[in-house]
Amino acid sequence: MELHKAVIHELIKEPARDGNPAIEAHLEESEQLLDAETEATISLVESIQSLYGTKGNSSSQGRFDFDGGYTFPAQLNEYIDSNGDDDSFLEMSLNAMANLVRESASQNFATGGYIVFAFFTQNGEDFVLAAMVKKRDGITLKNLVPETVQEVDLSKLHQAIKINISRYLLILEAEDRENVDAHATYLSFISPKANSSASGYFISAFGCSDAIPVGILTKNAISAVKSFFSEDERLEHLASRAYDNVVGYLEETLRRDDPSCSLDELNHLVNAIIPPELSDELADSFSVYANQEPYFLPENFYTNSSEVKKAKRVSLKGLEGAWSLNVEKRFLGESINDDIQFIDSGSRSEIRIRNLSDKIIEQLREVMSDRG
Repeated sequence: MELHKAVIHELIKEPARDGNPAIEAHLEESEQLLDAETEATISLVESIQSLYGTKGNSSSQGRFDFDGGYTFPAQLNEYIDSNGDDDSFLEMSLNAMANLVRESASQNFATGGYIVFAFFTQNGEDFVLAAMVKKRDGITLKNLVPETVQEVDLSKLHQAIKINISRYLLILEAEDRENVDAHATYLSFISPKANSSASGYFISAFGCSDAIPVGILTKNAISAVKSFFSEDERLEHLASRAYDNVVGYLEETLRRDDPSCSLDELNHLVNAIIPPELSDELADSFSVYANQEPYFLPENFYTNSSEVKKAKRVSLKGLEGAWSLNVEKRFLGESINDDIQFIDSGSRSEIRIRNLSDKIIEQLREVMSDRG
């Protein structure tokens, strides 16, 4: 990670307790940026970045709500247009802080903390990050400048937003093109599950909105579990079992009063299938895997019944058990583009299987060779 700019402000607010009203929100602002080359500043931002997307800090993907009258997206655009001007970055952060003060004021249970803003490059892409760090023992700040980052105990990001500037610009420039993915995302946000009404102010202050429909998230949940097992040679023999278990779990969520899927429950499902000899290495690794690209599973999302129906398996057997076919419904169709194509021609109907893997092709070649 290459850090370019950073600044820390403080949002001061205590929640309402025992019938007493909440303290009015206000901010203590920094008048200048941090030195982005000091070890303390770099370590602080790296510590926050390293937690992003880990278990307990899973993120949801989204885009800006340009129709909602939010000021932060416009301020971000001004910073981008400034070609990295220090004053423009500071102005952008102060705009966000003003929004945070306003949004948190309406929430009795919202609390304050230090808000760290950073602009950095990682793996060739530019990012803007804003994260709330709660006051606690071990965080040493003097005049909003980190002095002893070695003592910072960052175990959880209470609120955060990360904007992929490189992807954001690509999507903006291609917005009028027909081939742009309508659900493409460029930002992610972290917010605690508890007291969601209180935590929502952070997301609102930055003008964020969810951008991935529940149908896609349900499909991604199934794909993530299957891929997690298929991509590891030690687990690939369990991929079908994992697939059936996750579809069964999703069916069960649809029978609940609240038909929502939990990433934590999916993680427990995966843990139960992982062989004991691999549990120390792989336990709880699925939640991190599934929260990353390309699946972007948030902590909770509603299950889509249509995608669950598509994911069910169809079992077919030939005469006298000469052959059998167990296939996911979504791969079965009548088009030449379907992996398994049903060609309905009356008594001469047939099934064609396409897109065979190299492994299956090699197995078939061996069988044909054995036949002489």
